[in-house]
Amino acid sequence: MTVTFSKDDALLNEIMSEVRFLTEDLQKDILAYIRNIKEPRSYTRVNKPIEMDVLIGDKVIQSNAGNLSATGVLVKSRMNPEIGVPAKVVFSLPGQARPFKLTGIVVRTDSGGIGIYFSEMTPYAREHLDNLLKGERGSDLE
Repeated sequence: MTVTFSKDDALLNEIMSEVRFLTEDLQKDILAYIRNIKEPRSYTRVNKPIEMDVLIGDKVIQSNAGNLSATGVLVKSRMNPEIGVPAKVVFSLPGQARPFKLTGIVVRTDSGGIGIYFSEMTPYAREHLDNLLKGERGSDLE
């Protein structure tokens, strides 16, 4: 990965000024997100529709995942929530008796949907989801 730095600090200054006004918890979530995007993806990604219910603010989205990993999901939607807004995501994987109920933050919005980073997962839960997704890659979800 080639890293290039902007010669103009205006963008960095704008980012820093916005981050200063966030709660400490949101600052930690953003830091975790930045650390995550700096490293190559280390979790299995499934690119098939998986039905999801997503709560962002007071809006409920019933949609399909564009892709899903143990660190986050791209939810197909035309909604454009603010970056950093908390989100609740509920979905089931085939063969699993209990649904996943995860908390995250909105990290991206674009024409493809809403990117949500799963910010509140124990290492065990993240590993469990990743193992299930590895199994799904070979199933009809792939």
